[in-house]
Amino acid sequence: MPEDTSPALPPYAQYIRVLDLPPGGRVVRMEPDARTLERLARHVGVVALHALTADLTVTPIAGDGARVTGRVMAEVRQVSVVSLQEFDTEVSEDVDVKFMPQADPAPAVPEEELDPEIDPPDAVVDGAIDLGALVTEFLALGIDPYPRRPGELFEPANEDESGASPFAALAPLKDKG
Repeated sequence: MPEDTSPALPPYAQYIRVLDLPPGGRVVRMEPDARTLERLARHVGVVALHALTADLTVTPIAGDGARVTGRVMAEVRQVSVVSLQEFDTEVSEDVDVKFMPQADPAPAVPEEELDPEIDPPDAVVDGAIDLGALVTEFLALGIDPYPRRPGELFEPANEDESGASPFAALAPLKDKG
């Protein structure tokens, strides 16, 4: 059977055309449906995504660009890395991203000349911004990669006072091979 080489569909897509924006901008509230929440949960690696809301303002800026500001909020179910028990937690991420039309590729700039304080604008593609992709990105950024239930502490295993390696008990098995 031939390998599927078709591009994967994004888990959430909602486009807004930059040239259709009124001068004062547009307020957009995004609340994906249940099927989209399931796809997003798989995409960002959580057990479940109970709710997701994004309140964004998209404002045109000079040069056929736009600025997106607002907040992404979600309620997710994760698995604790300490107890392996599931728990619910909240995500809240502020959004402030500039978008500009794609230009011709610029010449490569040596890494030591890049200013880490300057975040280059994201791309307006075919005159539009994918707000769904932006919300997905900020959702993923807000999820704790090492989640713990509230009040849980990681306690390392007790060390053997004799100073023996924890693998010392396996040494007799190695000689039987």
